[in-house]
Amino acid sequence: MDTDAHTLYCKHICLSCLFSLCLSLSLSLSLSLSLCLSLCLSQEPPEDEANIIEKILNVRTVKKEVVCVSYMHCKWATLDELEKDPRIHQKIKRFRTKHAQMKHLFIEDLFNPDYIEVDRILEVAVTTDTETGEEVTHYLVKWCSLSYEEATWELQEDLDASKIKEFEEIQKIPADLRYIERPLPDKWQKLEHSKDYRGANQLREYQLEGMNWLLFNWYHRKNCILADEMGLGKTIQSITFLYEMFSLGIRGPFLVIAPLSTITNWEREFRTWTPLNAIVYHGSQISRQMILQYEMFYRDPQGNSIPGVLKFHGVITTFEMIMADCPELKKLHWRCVVIDEAHRLKNRNCKLLEGLKMMNLEHKVLLTGTPLQNSVEELFSLLNFLEPLQFPSESTFLEEFGDLKTEEQVKKLQAILKPMMLRRLKDDVEKNLAPKEETIIEVELTNMQKKYYRAILEKNFSFLSKGANQHNMPNLINTMMELRKCCNHPYLITGAEEKILDSFRKSHSPDAWDFQLQAMIQGAGKLVLIDKLLPKLLAGGHKVLVFSQMVRCLDILEDYLIQRRYTYERIDGRVRGNLRQAAIDRFSRPDSDRFVFLLCTRAGGLGINLTAADTCIIFDSDWNPQNDLQAQARCHRIGQSKAVKVYRLITRNSYEREMFDKASLKLGLDKAVLQDINRKGSVNGTQQLSKLEVEDLLRKGAYGALMDDEDEGSKFCEEDIDQILQRRTQTITIESEGKGSTFAKASFVSSGNRTDISLDDPNFWAKWAKIAELEIDSKSEKESLVIDTPRVRKQTRHYNSFEDDELMEFSELDSDSEERPSRSRRLGERARRYLRAECFRVEKNLLIFGWGRWKDILNHGRFKWHLTENDMEAVCRALLVYCLRHYKGDDKIKSFIWDLITPSKEGQDQALMNHSGLSVPVPRGRKGKKLKNQLNAPEVKSADWLVHCNPEVVLQDDSYKKHLKQHCNKVLLRVRMLYYLKVEVCADPPVLDGAPAVDLEVALPDIDYIEIPAGWWDREADKSLLIGVHKHGYERYMAMRADPELCFLERVGMPDAMALSAEHTAGEGGVEAADREDEPREDEPREDGEEEREEGNKVRTSMPAD
Repeated sequence: MDTDAHTLYCKHICLSCLFSLCLSLSLSLSLSLSLCLSLCLSQEPPEDEANIIEKILNVRTVKKEVVCVSYMHCKWATLDELEKDPRIHQKIKRFRTKHAQMKHLFIEDLFNPDYIEVDRILEVAVTTDTETGEEVTHYLVKWCSLSYEEATWELQEDLDASKIKEFEEIQKIPADLRYIERPLPDKWQKLEHSKDYRGANQLREYQLEGMNWLLFNWYHRKNCILADEMGLGKTIQSITFLYEMFSLGIRGPFLVIAPLSTITNWEREFRTWTPLNAIVYHGSQISRQMILQYEMFYRDPQGNSIPGVLKFHGVITTFEMIMADCPELKKLHWRCVVIDEAHRLKNRNCKLLEGLKMMNLEHKVLLTGTPLQNSVEELFSLLNFLEPLQFPSESTFLEEFGDLKTEEQVKKLQAILKPMMLRRLKDDVEKNLAPKEETIIEVELTNMQKKYYRAILEKNFSFLSKGANQHNMPNLINTMMELRKCCNHPYLITGAEEKILDSFRKSHSPDAWDFQLQAMIQGAGKLVLIDKLLPKLLAGGHKVLVFSQMVRCLDILEDYLIQRRYTYERIDGRVRGNLRQAAIDRFSRPDSDRFVFLLCTRAGGLGINLTAADTCIIFDSDWNPQNDLQAQARCHRIGQSKAVKVYRLITRNSYEREMFDKASLKLGLDKAVLQDINRKGSVNGTQQLSKLEVEDLLRKGAYGALMDDEDEGSKFCEEDIDQILQRRTQTITIESEGKGSTFAKASFVSSGNRTDISLDDPNFWAKWAKIAELEIDSKSEKESLVIDTPRVRKQTRHYNSFEDDELMEFSELDSDSEERPSRSRRLGERARRYLRAECFRVEKNLLIFGWGRWKDILNHGRFKWHLTENDMEAVCRALLVYCLRHYKGDDKIKSFIWDLITPSKEGQDQALMNHSGLSVPVPRGRKGKKLKNQLNAPEVKSADWLVHCNPEVVLQDDSYKKHLKQHCNKVLLRVRMLYYLKVEVCADPPVLDGAPAVDLEVALPDIDYIEIPAGWWDREADKSLLIGVHKHGYERYMAMRADPELCFLERVGMPDAMALSAEHTAGEGGVEAADREDEPREDEPREDGEEEREEGNKVRTSMPAD
C-alpha cells in the first residue's frame, strides 16, 4: 500500500468522524483521537473514496487534491490517472468554466501559498504501525489563511521543527500558577526609552508615550480611551501595553474585540511584537469547538480541562462573536479588554453593549480614531460603558453638555475627557509624514442620467408636493435614495440597464467588441471620469483605492475593470476574513501588479493598512464624513512614504452636491470638542437633518437638474482628463496646518440662474413642474423609465431625524422614536405597516411556535411596541400570503397554507379536512397528485380578506421581502409541520399544562432507528422531543433539557444557565442572523424538494446530545 495515499486517507477519516461523533455524542476528543487514528491506520481506504478528487486547480496536466487533505499533498496527474473518479469530467468542465470567468484576476498561484504554511500545531498523536511495529507521530496542523475545521493530520517529518518546538512550549503547564493582583498606583514607573520587543522592534517616541499612558491608567484603576487619529499605531501601543502587563506577572487572559477586517492584522502584530500566545476565536461552530478543545485549556490524560489554568494569553474575536452570546467567553475573568473601532458602542441600547455588560472585565481600553461622530449622546455611551459610576445618567449628562452652545460647556467637557482620553493627530506627532492632497471633482450628469434624474423627480412628484410631514417622510427618503443611485450610475435603478442598452443601440453598433463597455461608461458621469483618470494614474505608476458605499456600485466598477483589463482586488461585506487578508497581501506585495483595490467604505474602511497605495478615489461620499476620513487613512498613515492624492467625485447641480455640503458640517462637533476649536453658536445643531432640511435638499437637487445646461453632459464627456482637473476641481493640500486641519471642501459657482424660483416658496414644486413642463396628470415617457419593482438594498430604516450616521443606507428608517398609528385605527380601515426588525421577530417566533400560538409569540418576541393578538395574526397572515405568492413547490402545501390562514365567517380558522398529514411525504423533484376533494392551487391575489392584510402594505421593507422570498419554502413547510405537530401528534390538552410526558398520549410514528443522536435515545426520548417542541418551541433544546416533565433533565442534566438565557433571548432578534443567512454562498443550489425533505427531518437530528 502507498504510504502517502494511506496517510491522506487517514487524515480524511479522522477529521470527518472526529467531530461528527464527538460533537453530537459529547465524547472526549482526546479519547476519540487515538481511537479514530488507530482505526484508520489499521485498514485500507475503500477504492471509491480513495479516488475522489476534491477540486481541480489547473489543467493540461491536472493538479489534484484529495478530500480533506492539506494542500501540501496536492499533486499533478494526467487525465488517465483521474478516470477512476466517476465525476471527473464534470469537475473538469466546471473548472474550465470557472477558469474562463477568472482570467481577469491574473492569479499567478494555483492556490494561496499560505495554505501550505503551518500556522499552529494543535495536537499530537503517536500510533504504532501495524506492519513494521514502529511508532508513528502525527500532528494536527492548522494552516495559514485556513480555518480550524480545515486542519489536517501530518507526519512529523513533513513539518518544520521550529513549529513543533513552538507547540511543545505552549503545551507546558506554567510552573507558577498564582493569581497576581494589579500593582498599587504608587508602583507605577514611566518607561523613558522603548525596550526591544520581539524581532528588535521598538516604539516610536509618541507610541511610547501612549503605552506609558495606558499603563498609568491601568495602575490607577482608570478605564480609558486611546483616540489617536487613524494611522498612528493604536494597535501596536495596545499590544505592547498588554505585554508590559504580562511582564509584571499578569498572564491574562486578555481580550481583544475588533472588526472582522482587522483580526488577522491583530494576530500578526501580536506575533511580530510579543511572544504572547494570542488565538483568534472566530469561524464556524466546528472551528470554535476545535479552539475550545485544543487552544484554550490544558487537559489531563483523560481529556478533561484542568480548572483555573488557561493555555492562551489573549483572545482576538469579533463584535459578532460577542453579540452571539458565546458562553465560553463569558465564563472567564478577563484581566483587560481592548475594543478596537470602539465607536461601534455609540448606541447605548445596542446588542454589543448588552453582551459586554454580561462579561467579567477587570480593565477596559477603547480604541477609536473617531470618538465623536454625530452627537454628544454617542460620547456619553462610551463614557457610561467605561465608567458607569462616574457617568450614570444620560439625562444629567445631556442637560449639562448636550447642545454645547457655549465656550464654557466645551471647556468643561474637555476637562472631563482629558484624564481618560488621549488623542494625537498625525501633524502633532509625525512631522515627516507625506502630505495629503484632496481634489474635489465636480462631474456632470450625462444626458442619460439626466433623463433618469428627472424621471425620478417626476414619478415622485405627488410625494414631493405634499411636503415634509411625518407620514410622507419615508417617501421623500426613498426619493433621495433613488437620486443617489442615479448620481452614481443609472444601472443601479431596477430595469434601467436594459433600457439604456436599447437606447445605445440606436447610435452604436451592438456588434462592436466594446459595445457593453461604452454603454456602461457613457451611462454615468462618474464612470466617464474614472475612465479618463485611471490611465493617467497607471502611467504615473500609482496604485489606487476606490471606495463606494454601495456593493452594487462596486459590481459595476468591477465589470468596468474587467473589460478594461486593469488588475484589481476587492473587499466588501460579503468577503470572509481570511480572504480579505489574502487580498490585502496580494495588493501590498512589493512585486504586486495589482493596480486598483475596490472597497466598500464601511467594510474596507476600518483598521486595515494599504500604504502600498498612494491614491484614493471616493466614488460616493458618506453622509458621515468621519467614515470617508477612515477610508483615506487606509493609505495616509504612518509608514506612507509617498504623497497621497484623494479624488472625491461629486455630481454637479444635483442632490448629491447639496448633501455633501450639509454632511461636511458634521466635522464641526469633532473639532470643537476634541481639537480645541471654539465655535460660536450651536455646533450640535447641524448634526441632525430636520424634515424641512430633507425637503430643502430635494428642492436644491431638483432645481439644479432643471436649470442645468443640456449640453454640459456632452461637453464633459468630450474633455480630456487634464482639462477636467484644471477646470472642474479645487485642490486642498493637507499638511502641517495645525490642529483640526484634516478636511476641507471646495465651493463652486454653478452655471445658470439659480434664483428664478425661491427655495422657500410654498408653491416651489408647482412652479418647478411648470418650468419642467411636467404633465402631472399623465404618465410621461420619462416617468416610465423608473420601474415599480423592489430595489436591492443592504439595509432600510424608518425615518426619524437622522440621529444615526447611516443616513446613506436610508429608505424607511427604523427608529424607536417613530410615531405609531393610533390604536383606534383598526386594520380594517387601514392596514398597519411593520418595520424590518418587527417583521424578523414575528417571522422567527412564528417558525418557533407555529400558526395560532399568538400568546406565545407575543410573550417571547419582546416586541418594542404594544401588539395585540389580532395584530400578530394579521402580520403573520400577510407574511404567509407573501410566501405563497413566491412558493414554487408542491401545490398541496400551497393549498394547505391557504386554507389554514383563510379566516372563516365565524372568525375561526378553516377546518382542514381535505389535507393529509405529514405521514404523506413531500415528493422530490415532481409535484404531488391532487387529492380527490382538494381544490386547485389558490389564486393568492383574489380573496376579499386580503384588503386587511395586503403584504405590499403591511410589509414595507423591500430588503425584508427579498429575504422572505428567498426563504418562503422554509417558512411554509415549518408552519405546516408545526400545525400537524399540534393537531395530530400533541392533540392531548394537558400537553401545555405541565403534565409529565410519560402520562401523555402522543401519536408516535413507527421509525427505523438507524441513526440516533445518542446511545440512550429511545422511543421515550422521541416522545419527549415532540412534546418539548410543541411546548417550548422549535429548536428550544435548552428549555427542553431544563423541563422536569421531559426525560432529558434526568438523562443529560441541567443545561448551562447562560446558554439557557441566550436561547431565551434569541427570539427577540433575528435580523443579524437573517442577514448572514441571506449572504451568497459558495454551495451549489439545492435540487427541487431537497429543502422540503430536510425540513421534515430536522427536528430529531438537531437535538444536541449533551
